[in-house]
Amino acid sequence: MEKGMAGVMHSELTCTNCGIGIHWQPTIVDGRPYCCLGCARGGPCECDYDNLPQRDEVNALVLKRSREMLARRSGG
Repeated sequence: MEKGMAGVMHSELTCTNCGIGIHWQPTIVDGRPYCCLGCARGGPCECDYDNLPQRDEVNALVLKRSREMLARRSGG
């Protein structure tokens, strides 16, 4: 566990798809954390490992509901 910017203890999240430790605000789909939109869509991971978000960044890369993603996949 680590202390965040506000001094609150939190544990590191792990991407549901690729397993990378997420040190930034995750992409959340149906309550599950993902490191990027690629992983939230089932892969492949789209992270630039040389330029990952910094620890404690608060801006989510993406926040979508799975129904929206599925509708886009099926063209509806």
